[in-house]
Amino acid sequence: MGLLKFTLRTAGFDSIRRRMAAASPQVKHTVAVQMAKDTEPYVPALTKSLANRSRVDGDTIIYPGPYARFLYYGKLMIDPNTGSAWAPYGASKVVTGTDLNISQAVHGKAQAHWFEASKAQNKTKWIRVAGRAMQREFRR
Repeated sequence: MGLLKFTLRTAGFDSIRRRMAAASPQVKHTVAVQMAKDTEPYVPALTKSLANRSRVDGDTIIYPGPYARFLYYGKLMIDPNTGSAWAPYGASKVVTGTDLNISQAVHGKAQAHWFEASKAQNKTKWIRVAGRAMQREFRR
């Protein structure tokens, strides 16, 4: 039985690693912007207020306020003291087992856990966007 011997020269890999690290924030931001665009049809909307107030900050998509959390999980939340969905400013709410009735009048795909639904449909596209963004950054 013969032995296989080889030498791997890694000169230049440190340079590639540094370039990838430098490009990474811009690539992440580009992908986050695409994710936000592709996810909007899944975000519950009556007036599109939540979708219009969402923003991308670096590599993070931000849906502002407690209202977004309420819709994202799709469960009725109530003030434990009053049992009402309406609560005074600063009050903590508790989650009930009651599902929200999410309208699809504005966004036909609107639902709770909208990011997971969008990811199931768009993950391959987001990977392509990341690859193209990385190539674009490397050409600079």
